Amino acid sequence: MASFLKYAVLRLIVFAACFLVFHLLFGRDVSPWLIALLALVFTSGLSLLLLRRQAEVAGEALSMGIRSVRRRMEEARRREDVDPPTEA
Repeated sequence: MASFLKYAVLRLIVFAACFLVFHLLFGRDVSPWLIALLALVFTSGLSLLLLRRQAEVAGEALSMGIRSVRRRMEEARRREDVDPPTEA
């Protein structure tokens, strides 16, 4: 989970940097909403280039967590399916 949080924070930092650069370049002439939209577009591309390794680590950690939850749910389902011995 920590790797996913690290990746999310890094993406926010990249977005903030893009927003700041575009705001400094076009701040007086363009709406902040348009600057944010432009920053989102550039952030997605930059994240693919700059944060690829962190994204892979975060994705692997997330899939391991999902597999763990599925395994525990399967074990719980198997325990429920076992009939207790009946007393005669």
